[in-house]
Amino acid sequence: MKWIRKLRNSPAAAVIFASTLVAVMGVSLISPALPAVQEAWDISEAQASLLLSAFTLPGIFLTLPIGLLTDRIGRKPILIPALVVFGLSGGGIIFTSDFTLILVLRAIQGAASSAIAMLTVTLLGDLYSGEQRRVLIGTNAAILAMGAAGYPLLGGALATVAWSAPFACFLLALIVAVPGITLLEEPQRDENNTNSSIRAFLTGPTSMTPFVVLYLAIFGIFVILYGAQLTAVPFLLANEYQLSSAGIGLLVGLPAVTMGATAMQGDRVLRSLTSFQSIALGFVSYGIGLVGVAVADSIYVVAGALLLFGLGQGLAEPITDTALNERAPDEFRGSIMSIRTSVLRLGTTVGPPLSVGAAALFGYRQTLLVSGTAAFLIGVTWFTVRRQ
Repeated sequence: MKWIRKLRNSPAAAVIFASTLVAVMGVSLISPALPAVQEAWDISEAQASLLLSAFTLPGIFLTLPIGLLTDRIGRKPILIPALVVFGLSGGGIIFTSDFTLILVLRAIQGAASSAIAMLTVTLLGDLYSGEQRRVLIGTNAAILAMGAAGYPLLGGALATVAWSAPFACFLLALIVAVPGITLLEEPQRDENNTNSSIRAFLTGPTSMTPFVVLYLAIFGIFVILYGAQLTAVPFLLANEYQLSSAGIGLLVGLPAVTMGATAMQGDRVLRSLTSFQSIALGFVSYGIGLVGVAVADSIYVVAGALLLFGLGQGLAEPITDTALNERAPDEFRGSIMSIRTSVLRLGTTVGPPLSVGAAALFGYRQTLLVSGTAAFLIGVTWFTVRRQ
């Protein structure tokens, strides 16, 4: 495959992709284990979902300062320590006997994950350009999808052994950090722009409208992904279909299969559609998939609906990263992508408690039905009015 040959010729890309696989562990590995955590600690579903929210919350506030710091001192001096902190804080949970301390460690791990997630996409924009950048961003999304497909299976299987077993996998981040020290390139930086990138970005001649639209899309994508797919769906599968953690992991990982296949075709998609139209169609597919899960009367229908949900993810998520990178001036990229990650983390933090809270009042099926209908209407409206 072409992208495998590219990895051989670019050790930096290999480190970036490995870091992406580390960052995506934080939620997809743990999501199918939530019912097992709930049972082991004798806590409510809302309390169990805090394992996701505690992980994503720090990124809302810390990613922008981290982005400014990377513009000042560089990408590599932040990424390598972030990998180490991610591994140690996540792996340390297996030795913890206090749930509050677990949430603290998840928050520390989440801060490190935010830095990793922001820097991987930023580095692809820094180190590559043109068609190669678009291909590598699509490849990065596909690799992320591979991890998102595999980790729920692994996490669900490990959770059948012990609720804490999935957390041992986070120690793999230490293995990625070691070769990164020597193989990762540090992009050249313009020292004159390190102190004023955000101000220059906001007050300069560049139109803010496309950026605002893309940031809103990112927020919506991750509210849907983390609230509906990674929180509501596992509890629905456990409560109504009595699936084990392993079975939940299998189904929750299905969307990543179609996401990865779609993300690899990003170049072809953008030949026929604008980036905004592709994102809009992604929301339409989200909506149909969620409604399908909500009205399903068998596991097979749920599986098909989740595959359709993954198609939407492949049309929407990687295209937002490509669009932001292509619109961002080189000297402002770290700040622009840090805003992207802050917005992303806000969506991932709001999504789980929003879904669990709504489900407490109306049930998981109704919550997914309303979420899917809203996503569908947003996508149709957006595709109709947005042509650029």
